[in-house]
Amino acid sequence: MSECKPVATPVEPGTKLIKKQRQSNEELRLPYRELLGSLTYLSTTTRPDISFAVSHLGQFNNCYGEDHWTAAKRVLRYLKGTVDLGLVYEPDSDPLTGFVDADWGSCTEDRRSFTGYIFLLNGGPVSWDSRKQRTVALSTTEAEYMALSEGVKEAIY
Repeated sequence: MSECKPVATPVEPGTKLIKKQRQSNEELRLPYRELLGSLTYLSTTTRPDISFAVSHLGQFNNCYGEDHWTAAKRVLRYLKGTVDLGLVYEPDSDPLTGFVDADWGSCTEDRRSFTGYIFLLNGGPVSWDSRKQRTVALSTTEAEYMALSEGVKEAIY
């Protein structure tokens, strides 16, 4: 992937991945889990911009296929194009600022929503996460409320 063509986003817009029911021997030989482990480390330590993509790909550790492998390689192509990005903290008097969002029922497998939050201090992120919600939200308001609850718990911590 060192000679790959960079892309502007870690996820192709409109991509819908589904669980693979049967895997061929060739697909089982793909180092998908190893790549995902490395990407997870990056997303939790220094790259909040890939958190959603990695969280989404992590759902398919036991049921991945060629399309999942292609999506994971797209994250690598995104990282190739953004290798100069980093976390920057500047002298700033702004208080701790947090942002929370949710998407309602976007997982086609179980209709659960995704939650994401980020907290900024001195112009840089200090805490972030993106994960699937634990329960099924019955409305967009309920999905946003559950996301806000996760964000508030992190803010209190």
